[in-house]
Amino acid sequence: MRGFELRAKFYPLVPTLAQLAEEAQEGVDYPFEVRQVLQLQNKEYQQLCKALDKGYGFERMLPEEGYDPVYGSFICVLVTTAARKQGILMARSYNTLFGAFLPDCTLLDLENVPCQQIPLDVPPVREAVR
Repeated sequence: MRGFELRAKFYPLVPTLAQLAEEAQEGVDYPFEVRQVLQLQNKEYQQLCKALDKGYGFERMLPEEGYDPVYGSFICVLVTTAARKQGILMARSYNTLFGAFLPDCTLLDLENVPCQQIPLDVPPVREAVR
């Protein structure tokens, strides 16, 4: 959607998408910029939604500094499926992962945004805490 500043409720990454949506309801809406779209198979997207905080290889694809303090906006990737009905915006800021749930990705203007299909089962980037 051109000419409109879209906003989403970003929240530090929690275990499930349901918890992310619930926790973020009371949060502040932040503007955001999508730098890349990462597409998962439907089954893998559902798996991700049930285990957001597990640590996935695609996290290496997040912008190194995902928050612009000048504009107060997140610089993120959109993780979704080929249908792009809903998605999860993910960003990294100060070594913390943030996420925002988008129930309707059709509002985004993604025409010139690079898109890549990825598997979910890539090696994790975070080591398990012992």
